[in-house]
Amino acid sequence: MATELLQAEYALAELAEHFDRWRRSRATTRERIPPALWDQAVALTTWLPRSQVAKGLRLSPTDLKKHCLARPTAIPAAAVAPYPSFVEITHVGLEPAAPQATTIEIERPDGARLRLRYRDSAPSLAAVLGAFLGSP
Repeated sequence: MATELLQAEYALAELAEHFDRWRRSRATTRERIPPALWDQAVALTTWLPRSQVAKGLRLSPTDLKKHCLARPTAIPAAAVAPYPSFVEITHVGLEPAAPQATTIEIERPDGARLRLRYRDSAPSLAAVLGAFLGSP
């Protein structure tokens, strides 16, 4: 549950950036918020309090409530989770590390943590980081 909450808070921060970009690029200040942004805001309310989402996105709490009531199940909760909860990394095709005891600890900005301990050969650090951080 804590992982989902951290992912939802990370998704809120990213969505706030989308809202900011939209606000800077809109033609007039009276332009309506695009439905896709509203849908994402509504989806976040399945994991975070509506007041937190409204404040984080600089939205009217009343308007957000209206959109939530209009489409309570429009977006599945899975749309909030930007990262998979488990990433498998296979050893095939990766350089082995030196055969010694090694510990790697990494924390993403959203709070997700990765700790690896190994004694024998293991995937290269670049492969592990790429998979954990979602880089290509």
